[in-house]
Amino acid sequence: MVTAADTRWRGNTLNMWGPPTDPQWAANDRYLHAEQLRGTTLYVSTGTGTPGALDTSDGPGIDGKLISQIVSGGVLEAITNQGAHDLRKRLQELDIPAACDFRGVGTHSWVYWQQGLHNSWPLFAAALGATNARSAR
Repeated sequence: MVTAADTRWRGNTLNMWGPPTDPQWAANDRYLHAEQLRGTTLYVSTGTGTPGALDTSDGPGIDGKLISQIVSGGVLEAITNQGAHDLRKRLQELDIPAACDFRGVGTHSWVYWQQGLHNSWPLFAAALGATNARSAR
């Protein structure tokens, strides 16, 4: 199986859990093992793959690669978005609570991940018993 990670970023998806037929893929599938997430604080965040306000030629992290970000990042986030919605549905079937932040736009990029991380911090801070200190940024 060749993925965008293999072709676009010269990655190697085999470095994750071997070939897709390897049992490690199923062993690490969050959907198949959703029950094991019970009791864990969960925050699921994704965009749709549609370019958003941060996907501009002068946007953070674009570095002259806007078209690539929109095309490759759009496809990757659309796939991620579908998986995230599937996971939410599975968690609801199992009555496992999760905070879900499904943005109406956004490609697969660090700037959106960073935004999600900041949005998730109050939930994780409470779960960890930490303070919500702004100076941690």
